[in-house]
Amino acid sequence: MCGILGLVRRGVHAPSLSLMPPMAGLMRHRGPDGDGYAAFDPDSGEVQVLAGPDTPRSVLESSLPYAPKQQAGALPERFRVGLGHRRLAIIDLSAAGHQPLCDPTGRYWIAFNGEIYNFRDVRREIEAQGHRFQGASDTEVALAAYALWGDACQERFNGMWTMLVWDRRERTLWISRDRFGVKPLFYVDRPDCFAVASEIKCLLPLGPLEPDRREALAYLADGPSEAHTETMFQGVRRFPPGACALLRPDDPPGSLTPRRWFHMPPPCLEHSFSASRLDSLAEEYRELLKDAVRLRLFADVKVSCALSGGLDSSSIALLASEVRREQGDSHLLATVSNVYTDPRDAAVDESRWVDFMARLLPVESLRVEPGPEDLLANNDLGLWHYENVHEDMPQAFLATFGLCRASGITVNLDGQGADENLAGYLRYVRDFLARPAARGIDYWRTFLKAPLPFREKLFAVLRLKTRPGGSPLEHLAAARLDPDYRAARRVSTAFADQPLNVTLHGNLGGSLPKLLRNVDCHSMFHGIESRQPFMDYRLILFLNALPAAYKIHGGWTKFLARKAFQGRLPDEVVWRRDKMGWPQPLKRWMAPLQAGPMRLPVLQSPYLKDLLGDALDNALLDALMPSYRLSARLYNLARHHALFHELAPAALAQGRDPRAAIASGDAP
Repeated sequence: MCGILGLVRRGVHAPSLSLMPPMAGLMRHRGPDGDGYAAFDPDSGEVQVLAGPDTPRSVLESSLPYAPKQQAGALPERFRVGLGHRRLAIIDLSAAGHQPLCDPTGRYWIAFNGEIYNFRDVRREIEAQGHRFQGASDTEVALAAYALWGDACQERFNGMWTMLVWDRRERTLWISRDRFGVKPLFYVDRPDCFAVASEIKCLLPLGPLEPDRREALAYLADGPSEAHTETMFQGVRRFPPGACALLRPDDPPGSLTPRRWFHMPPPCLEHSFSASRLDSLAEEYRELLKDAVRLRLFADVKVSCALSGGLDSSSIALLASEVRREQGDSHLLATVSNVYTDPRDAAVDESRWVDFMARLLPVESLRVEPGPEDLLANNDLGLWHYENVHEDMPQAFLATFGLCRASGITVNLDGQGADENLAGYLRYVRDFLARPAARGIDYWRTFLKAPLPFREKLFAVLRLKTRPGGSPLEHLAAARLDPDYRAARRVSTAFADQPLNVTLHGNLGGSLPKLLRNVDCHSMFHGIESRQPFMDYRLILFLNALPAAYKIHGGWTKFLARKAFQGRLPDEVVWRRDKMGWPQPLKRWMAPLQAGPMRLPVLQSPYLKDLLGDALDNALLDALMPSYRLSARLYNLARHHALFHELAPAALAQGRDPRAAIASGDAP
C-alpha cells in the first residue's frame, strides 16, 4: 500500500510540476519508505525521472530504467504531466519496487497503490507470452497486464488498488480503482489543472480548498457518508469504485468521465433453503474464505490478524494459522487486540474471548488498552487523516494500528465486510421477516428466537415502519439543506421494507464504503496496510447469489458462516450472539469533555454559526448531550474546518508540515 498522485497542467497559469514532492509529502505516512516522481512532455515524449527527499540510496545507485537521474525541482514549461509516488514497501523490498515504474519499452509508466493479491498467477500468464520481468513486485505485473490487455486487465485482478498509467505514445493518463473502492482516490478537474491523489490533503499545495456547505449540512443531519462523489470540499470528488477513465492533457476541464468496468450482478431473490445443500455450501464458503486469507498473507514483511474473539476475526485467525502450517511456516501467527481492564468498561471488553482463542490456536497475542488520554488531540489527528468528518473518535482504531507499528508489523488482516455481506447485524432480521416467500417453520423460528424487541419484529412482519423522531440537530440541518441533495447522499440503516438480499446488495455502495475508508485512513495513519479477506470479490459474488435463508436462519444471523466453522471453532465462538466491532467506552470518555473542552470550539466556530445561525446555542448543546455521537458531530465539524481551512493553509505558507503542527498542539 502506498500513496499516488497525478498532475496534468493546463493553460498559462497552471501549477508547476515542482509541487509534486510537497503534495506527496503530505501523505508521507502512506509511504514512509521512499518517494519518486516522473515528468512528461506529452508533445515530444520526453521524460524526466526525479528523486524526492526520501528516495533511498539503493534506488539512486541502481541501473533500473526508472531510477531517478536528478532531484525534483523546477522543470521547463513543456513538461505538463507528472506522476508521484510514496512507497510503503511490502512486496519486493528492493530498489526494483521503486515507483513510478516503467515497462521495458519505456512507453508505459505507472504509479500504483494497493495490492494485486493474485499477481503471481497473472505474472505466470504474462511470462508464458514471452515477457520478462525486472523485479518481483505486483506493480510491475499490473503494468505489464495493462500493456498486454488494456483496461481488460482489471477483470483478471483480485485485489485492492488505485493506479495511474501514463502512455507516452498515445498521450493518455489511465485511471483505475478496484471493484469495491477499498483504496481511496480523489480528484479535481479545474481550468488550470487536473489532479488526482490518494488523499485530499495532497491537493492543498495547489491552493486553498473551499468547504462544501451542502455536504456539511448533510453531515450534521445524517452523519458521514462515502457513498457519493461529493466530499467536504468544493470541487473535490471521489473517483468511483469499480471504474476507470482515460484523460488526455488537452481535454477540456470537467470532461473526465469515469466508466464502470465492474457491475455487481443483481442479488438472488429466492427464499428457498435446502438442508441437504447446507453442508456443501458451507464448505464452499469456507474454502473461498481460506483462499482469500491465503492470498492476503503473502508479503515480504511481518503480517498479523486482528482478533476480538468474535466469529469473523476468529475465522480469519484460524484459517491464517492453517495456511501457514500448510506452507511449512512454524512461526506463531501474531494477533492484535484491544482490551479494557477498567470494570466500568466491562461491556466493551473482549479479553476473555481473546484469551480463549489465543490459547486455542495458539498465537502471539499482542494487546493494547486504549484510554481517554489525549482523546481530543488524537481526534484532531484522526480528522486530518480521515478528511471526511467522523461522528465519533478514532481512539480504538489508532490504538490497534499503533500496536502493529510498535510490534514491527506492516500488514494486518481484519474482518471488514463480513457483516454487510453475511447479514451479521440484528437489524437485518427486520428485512428478512418483512419479505418472506412463505411463512413456514423456519420463518417463525427466526421470529421467535431472534434477539430483537418483539415490537420491532412485529412491525417487520406487518411491514410497518416506525416513525423516525429525528434529533434537534437533524431537523435544524435538514431545514437548511436541499432535500434532493440529501436524498441522493443519504445512507440509511433503517428498515427499508425490501428483501434482505437487496439490502445487502445496497451495502456495497452504501454503508460499506464508510467502513473501508475508516480502516484505510486509520491504518495508514501508522503506515500499516489493512487487508480484508471478506472483501474478496469471489466471496462477495458467491454470497450475493445465495438465497437469504442461508444468511438468516432459525433466529441466527450469519447462519452459513456459523455452520462453516461449526466443529472447527468452539461452539462458544461460533454461536456467540453479542456483536462488537472495535468497541470503545466513548460515552464515558467524552462525558467530562462535553460541557467544557468540546463546547467552546462549537460555540466559537464562525463556520457552524454560518451554517446554523442563532439556533447554535447552549440550549441546543444541552439537548444533544445525552447522545455522544450527536455532540461529536458538531464538535468534529468545527475542528475539521479549523484544521483544513485555518491551520493547514497557515502551516503550508510557513513551510511547516500541518500534521506536525497538529501533533504539537498548534491547532486553533
